[in-house]
Amino acid sequence: MRLLVVDFDYFFPLPQSLEDPLAPLFAWAHFETPYHLGEVWEGRALAFLLRGLPLPEARGWEGFWDRFSFAPGARLFYTDSNALAFHPRVREGVEEVVLFDAHHDAGYRPLGEEPACDDWMVFYARQGVALKVFYPPWRDPAHEPEPQVPLERALDPGGRVEGVFHRAFLCRSGAWVPPWADGAFFRFLEAAPLSREALEPLSPRPFDLKALKRRVEEEALGLWILEALRGHGPRPR
Repeated sequence: MRLLVVDFDYFFPLPQSLEDPLAPLFAWAHFETPYHLGEVWEGRALAFLLRGLPLPEARGWEGFWDRFSFAPGARLFYTDSNALAFHPRVREGVEEVVLFDAHHDAGYRPLGEEPACDDWMVFYARQGVALKVFYPPWRDPAHEPEPQVPLERALDPGGRVEGVFHRAFLCRSGAWVPPWADGAFFRFLEAAPLSREALEPLSPRPFDLKALKRRVEEEALGLWILEALRGHGPRPR
C-alpha cells in the first residue's frame, strides 16, 4: 500500500537566499491558527502591492497528476493541514509514503502526543513505514534541519514517478499558501484523476483583491499630497 502525499506549498516558490531583495517580503510566521489562515494575508499582500509588485502565485501544478500511476479505486483525501495525513482513513494499511513538499515534515521540535503539520511523518516511521520526500526544484534542502527519523530526501527530478499508488492525500497548507492562490489549489484538486473525499470542510478563503488595490491607490494619493505639501514629488498616475 503506497500513499502519495502532496502539500500545495510545493508549488508556491519562496526566495531561498537572504540576499534576495524580495526575501524580507516572505519573512512570514507560520502557525495553523484562524488568524494565520486568513486575516494575516491582507497585510502580506499589501506589502507587495504598495511596492508595485505582483502578488506571488502558485506555479507548476498543471499536469502534475499525469506523472503518477494509480491503482483502480484509488482515492484522494484532502484537507487544509498536513497533520491529517496521519488520519486513520488515510494511514490504514500504508507501507510506504512518498511526499512532495517544500518541507520534510519529519520533526523540527519536541514531539507532541498527536501528529502536527510538521511531524506527522514521525508517526508513520514509528509504524515501520518507508518514507521519502521530494523537494520542489526551487527549494534548497540545506535550509532544513535533519529529520528526526530515517527519511530519504531528494530534489524532484521531474518526469514519471515509478510504481503504483493506492491512495493519495492533498493539503492546501493555508498558513503557508495565501488565499489568492486558492483558485489554483481547487483547480489542482479537480484535475486529480481520482475519487475525492474531504476530511474537513474546505472552501476558498475570502480575499478582496480589488479592495486592497483601492487601498493602495488611496495610500499613493495620500503620499503624493504629503510630498506636494513639502514642495516635491511627482503626481501619482
